Amino acid sequence: MIHSSKQQGFSIVELMVALLLGLFLVSGVTAMYVSNKQSYRMTDNISRLQESLRFSLDFMSSDIRMAGYLPCRFPPLTRNAIENATTGNNAWFLDYFNFGIRGYDGSAGGFPTDLPAVGTNAGDRVAGTDAVVILKASLYTSSLSSHDATANTFTLQNNFTDSDFDRGSIGIVCDPRQAAMFQVSNAATGVQAVSYNNAANIIPGNDATVISNIGNYGADAQIAAYEPVVYYIANSEQNPNVRSLKRQSFEARDNGAGTEVAQMREEELLEGVESMQILYGEDTLNNDLVVDRYVTADNVVNWQNVITVRIGLLMVTGEQVTTQADTNIYNVAGTLISDTSNPSHAGDRRLRYVANTTINLRNRVAN
Repeated sequence: MIHSSKQQGFSIVELMVALLLGLFLVSGVTAMYVSNKQSYRMTDNISRLQESLRFSLDFMSSDIRMAGYLPCRFPPLTRNAIENATTGNNAWFLDYFNFGIRGYDGSAGGFPTDLPAVGTNAGDRVAGTDAVVILKASLYTSSLSSHDATANTFTLQNNFTDSDFDRGSIGIVCDPRQAAMFQVSNAATGVQAVSYNNAANIIPGNDATVISNIGNYGADAQIAAYEPVVYYIANSEQNPNVRSLKRQSFEARDNGAGTEVAQMREEELLEGVESMQILYGEDTLNNDLVVDRYVTADNVVNWQNVITVRIGLLMVTGEQVTTQADTNIYNVAGTLISDTSNPSHAGDRRLRYVANTTINLRNRVAN
């Protein structure tokens, strides 16, 4: 007997229905993936923005609070033994006894000539953003064991490292009656000795007339390293699409010929700081250590009267994470910044956030 069998498959209609259902499923999964990816990018960029903001404020607040710090407070008599300390292009970071803190308004210019110039290239300072210089002594201090004014040498009670008092570094010595700034000509860690001779192997060097009259310091004196810093906004050298907070700090660097040169060293701290605006709180009336007015740097009458600093930071994400161009107006420490103002922010699809904070100068404000 012959048996016949039928072979059956999917019909065209069934295949089309299956394909349509699969297309709906793939479309749903794709839409969910795109949405999740966008949410992740948004969350990741916000987290980075918040982290950059926190670190920016931590760095700046720590330094600004200590502006003008001297271990002995400020005695009535001060001497600056560094050659040309109050003249020349590099005077701004050596003029410690006159300022302690000094700001530069973005619209007024007048920045120190050895800071980066305003421009649009990587590393250039951003026009319309403020800068602040903080001059202070290190928190690490040592009491003196003795002072040989004839040999221009201090002997410390505690030992120190090369990073504290290396040749070419700047030192500050003080007691309740007097204080002096000098450049270290030689340091011997084994015998805890720091010398400040008018040597030829340090730049700018010490003024021979001043060091001969630097004063006599005893066991009640303190010695500390000098730590000036400056903060400003520049175009990022790592990511050309964003701006960064930069800091310059002091170092003594060999010029290749055996001479240690006192200079500022630049470092890029954090990306995503698009603008910085600063107001300074001045006590102008009764010398009661209470702020009478907040002004921009170009309107400060006397920097010794500044007792608080109000900083505004405009933060921006590294990527474009929103769907529309940013045309918002941001109040950054009293300065209104939009995509059409001067200063301005870019009209891109990045997310922005403003943080304003006020910092007391511990060495000037009332407790």
